[in-house]
Amino acid sequence: MERANDIVTEMTPLVCKSYERFDHFAGLWLAAYRKTGRSIYCRDGCAGCCKLAVHATWPEAAAIVGRLSEWQIKSLNDYVRVLQKVSPEFSDLKSYLKRHRDELGHCSFLDAQGSCSIYPMRPLSCRALLSTRPSAWCTVDISELTDWDKRAFESSLDRQIVAWPTHYVAATRDLGRDLESSLLGAMLRKRGWALSGNFAVMAWLALNSRLSSADRFTKNQLQDLLVTHQLDNPLLLRLTDRFQENDPTGQITLEG
Repeated sequence: MERANDIVTEMTPLVCKSYERFDHFAGLWLAAYRKTGRSIYCRDGCAGCCKLAVHATWPEAAAIVGRLSEWQIKSLNDYVRVLQKVSPEFSDLKSYLKRHRDELGHCSFLDAQGSCSIYPMRPLSCRALLSTRPSAWCTVDISELTDWDKRAFESSLDRQIVAWPTHYVAATRDLGRDLESSLLGAMLRKRGWALSGNFAVMAWLALNSRLSSADRFTKNQLQDLLVTHQLDNPLLLRLTDRFQENDPTGQITLEG
């Protein structure tokens, strides 16, 4: 087996285990929530949240690469070509998120019917996004609402449930973040480096670079790689190595 397959071989079982743990928790949470007479409005094909910039870990992105079809790879390439043009203009996180929503269109992995074509392997950040408001709200940029509309929206939210000030569930968001942190920690222990950030960019790099085979990887090497591929905006990806003070090992153990 080629060295380039090592990260996929090492990490995909942990990715699948994290998805199983998340889905088990979410199923129990949803059942309890629905017993109160309330609803989660996510439905197949609603796709409003699929215009958001999807944050994920490198193991999650690498895990889907061998499963992609020709049309998915073409769609991914189209997405990256647009991102290469506009990413130099992202000046801060707010501008990145807004322009991503407005200019890059829907996720590369939506099919012609507006459904997720990688649904069983969608990343934790997608799994975690459960809407307590009708799906039309997932296409609204809250920052563009009038003060009155924003106050009305916020007053409609159950602060005991949502990740304030959004209408998305806090419990699933928090678990998703903990599991992401655990995946990054596992990769740090196995490889000495871990990458997180834009899900589509990482999947594209896994297809178009030798990054998956790297035993050691530095910030300078990441910068050189991103410059080579015209993706050198620090908002897109974040590299952590085991020599940093803050080791995101997480609180949930997935190994063993």
